Amino acid sequence: MKILVTGATGFIGRSLSLSLAQSGLKVVALCRNTDHPYLIDHPNITPIKGDILDVPGLKNAVIGIDQVYHTAALAKMWCRNKDDYYNINVIGTRNLLNAAGEAGVKRIVYTSTCGVWGPTIKHPMHEDDPRIDGFAIDYERTKYLAEIEARKFAEQGLDVVTVNPSRVYGEGPVTDSNTVGKMVSGYLKGRWRIIPGKGEQVANYAYLDDVVKGHIAAMELGVSGQRYILGGEDVSFNTFFNTLQYVSGMEYGMVKIPQKLIEAYSRAEWLKATITGIPPVFLPEFAERLKRDQKYSSQKAISQLNYHITPFEEGLARTINYIKKTCN
Repeated sequence: MKILVTGATGFIGRSLSLSLAQSGLKVVALCRNTDHPYLIDHPNITPIKGDILDVPGLKNAVIGIDQVYHTAALAKMWCRNKDDYYNINVIGTRNLLNAAGEAGVKRIVYTSTCGVWGPTIKHPMHEDDPRIDGFAIDYERTKYLAEIEARKFAEQGLDVVTVNPSRVYGEGPVTDSNTVGKMVSGYLKGRWRIIPGKGEQVANYAYLDDVVKGHIAAMELGVSGQRYILGGEDVSFNTFFNTLQYVSGMEYGMVKIPQKLIEAYSRAEWLKATITGIPPVFLPEFAERLKRDQKYSSQKAISQLNYHITPFEEGLARTINYIKKTCN
C-alpha cells in the first residue's frame, strides 16, 4: 500500500510519516523543500517536492496512491498576507481532495483542529456541538471552512474522515506552530516565567503519539463524513506549570500577568506588526481567548477508534526528556 502524507515536515505530519514507515508501509512525503531539516530520513519514506496550491504537481503526487493523510496547513499565529490562510487551508484542501478523487484514492484523513469549536462555556465540547462565538482567529476560521469542503466531498462520494486534534504536545521540533513546546522549552531554559491572568484558564492538551495513532485509527475505523476529536486532558495554566515544575525538577518563580496588561501588550504588538511587518509575539485575538476555556471530549474517538489518552504528567515527562536531549 502506498500512502501520501502532506505537511510531512510539520509537527504531526513528520511523526505520522515515521510511524507509518516503521510499520512497513510505503510513504510519499509531500513537502515544499525535500532538503528540509525536519523531513524524516527512512527507507520507506520517499520525499516528493510539491505544494497543495500547485494543482498539476498535486495530480502527479497522487498517482498510484491508495490513502492520503492531509496534515498540511498554515498554522502560524500571524502572517503578513492574511489571504494566505484561506489559500493554503481552504483552497489547498479543495485542491488535494479534487486530485485525490480524480486519481481514485481509496480514503483520505483530513487533519483539522479543535479550534473550529473555539472557546467553551462550562462543559467540554463534542463533535456535534455548535460553535458559540465568531471567528476572530484566521487559522480557526479557515480550518472551519476547510472542514465544510471535506464534508461536501464526502457527500459527493469521496471517502473522507476528519480528525480534530486539540493543543498537541510531545517529542518533536520546537517551532512557531508548536506553542506547547515553546512554553516547555522556554521554561526549561529559565526564560518562560509568566502565567496568563490568574492561571485558571483551561485548555485541552493532546499527546503527539496519541494523535498519530488516532490518525491511523481514523484511516482504519473512521466513518466517512464524520469527525473525531483527538484530545487529551483538560488542564489549567496553573496545573500545567505546577506539573512542569514537578516533572522537570526545576522550580522557577512564576509571575502572573493581569489580563489587562496582556491585552495592552498584544495591541502594541499588533501595531508594531502593522507598521513594520515584523512578526508579533502576541495578538489581541489571542489575548481575548485567554478569558475563555477550551475543553473538549474525545469520547467518540475512544468508543469508535479505540483512541487512547496518555496521562498529561506522563506525556509531559517524555516531552521534557526529548527537549532536554535535542534542543540545548
